[in-house]
Parts: sequence; C-alpha cells; structure tokens
Amino acid sequence: MASTLAGNFTLVGSFANLIVAQRARAHGVTIGFWAYFKVGAPLTVLTILFGVWWL
Repeated sequence: MASTLAGNFTLVGSFANLIVAQRARAHGVTIGFWAYFKVGAPLTVLTILFGVWWL
C-alpha cells in the first residue's frame, strides 16, 4: 500500500503524474513541483496513516 501511494508524494514520483501535468499544460494549466508537493505530501501521509490504522 505504501509503495503505491508513495507515487503521489511528488510530481516526479509517478510517470502518470508527469503525463497529467503535461496534458494540463497543453490546456493552459501549469502544475509545478512545489504546488503539487503542497497537496501530494500531506495527502499521501494521511492516506498511509489511515491505511495503517485500518490494518
């Protein structure tokens, strides 16, 4: 579970993240590393904590 969610931690953590960022840029939306990190890092940590609690 943790290894799957870790890809959401940063923009470069998963190839899929980069594809989405590139497609967003084609539509005029820029997703930078730090903007993604501000959301991705806390969300990943909370999801992992929830998963540990659940197990």
